[in-house]
Amino acid sequence: MTTATTRRPVADRFGPLYPASAMTLPVIPSLPMPRLAAPPPDVRNLSPHYRDHYGPNILREYPAGDGGDRITVIDKAFPHSVYDLMLLATVGDDRVIASSVSDVPKAILTALLTFCGQFVRYVHASSPRRRFGLDGAQLMIGTNYDPSTTDRDNGQWWDKRIHWHLNCWPTTAYRDASIVPLSEVNDVSRRRALVDPIAHLAAQVMCDVFRAQPLPAGCRLAGDADLSSAGGPVGFKIALPGWDFLPDTACARLLVACHDVAAGAYAQLRECFTGSPAASPPWTRPGLLPPGQVAANLDELAWLSEPGRRGLVMLRSLLRDVTAREMDLMRADMDLANRCLTLAGLDYHLGFWSPPQPSSWRGHPPVYLVMQFKLLSAIGSSPAIGGGVASILDRFRGPIMSAQQTRLRRQFQDGFLTLLDRDPPQVAA
Repeated sequence: MTTATTRRPVADRFGPLYPASAMTLPVIPSLPMPRLAAPPPDVRNLSPHYRDHYGPNILREYPAGDGGDRITVIDKAFPHSVYDLMLLATVGDDRVIASSVSDVPKAILTALLTFCGQFVRYVHASSPRRRFGLDGAQLMIGTNYDPSTTDRDNGQWWDKRIHWHLNCWPTTAYRDASIVPLSEVNDVSRRRALVDPIAHLAAQVMCDVFRAQPLPAGCRLAGDADLSSAGGPVGFKIALPGWDFLPDTACARLLVACHDVAAGAYAQLRECFTGSPAASPPWTRPGLLPPGQVAANLDELAWLSEPGRRGLVMLRSLLRDVTAREMDLMRADMDLANRCLTLAGLDYHLGFWSPPQPSSWRGHPPVYLVMQFKLLSAIGSSPAIGGGVASILDRFRGPIMSAQQTRLRRQFQDGFLTLLDRDPPQVAA
């Protein structure tokens, strides 16, 4: 790993939101991922029926409760890893777009988490571990949320339906990665994609608002100190009892609580900053209240800590209204919009993370529920793998999968599907 330096960070209007320690965080600015030789067009899913969009990439469909609700297993057209899958949740009528864990019926969320738990057991089982070389493999299981932003890149850009990524990276995928401190990432957009300027402040705000929230048995709020030696991700974190907690109904309730608390806090803060909690139409952003009024409004939030309040006051000092001329320029240049236009609403990545464990590991590895919030990032997740707290996966310019990789990928997916077929989740509506 490159030794952390004290060089001055690249100028960034929102740079003051980063704590000083953030610039020493180890990150992987680019990690090429093997890609398919002939992927379909890279377009958003605007089809009324998900089958029209995903077509031959659909591997299986499983019912979840009553009313036609189902979970679809999809072979991703732009893989995050040689060994990955996607779970798409659909609610009865395909015209209903459920975007969050709070939008779907309990049966769907329970089934999703059961599938996730089965994926973990599959990857950790001795036969797949030997067959696919998964000793020390890194897992990332998560979903992105941003139903509001449709005028610039965001974490839920391609499909606003809730979908979970099941990713597994063997050590061969990241062992040669170039790790550098965040301060050495000179491209501001890339740096924001690795660690969004709002990430640390949002984690503080979530800790503030979540302190009064009861946690399931065996769970506790966790901070970066818990993961300091493990290269864990930046964000709001809850330590979980273990991977076996995922199919527990308490896990589903915890995820819903995380979303609901975040959405409620976001609405309050948006009203403090703009006078209204309502979302705005595409290619518009609400006008900001004067800094003094914002500070006074924040004083009314009894749950907000002093560090959280100071950070939000600083955020207001860095934000400014967008003129009509500026918006026209950004509308004509998506790269400019991604650099300069904030996301339109609540945007986060929600997922499960655990440090990779060698085959000799005995005992229960630590598992964390992680919530990463975004203000400017153009991507949903920069996974913490290979010793970096964040990494950018290059899924478009990496090497084309070899015939062997393609064969192993299909065998890996078929093995997991066989497990699901043999032991599908039994959930009630």
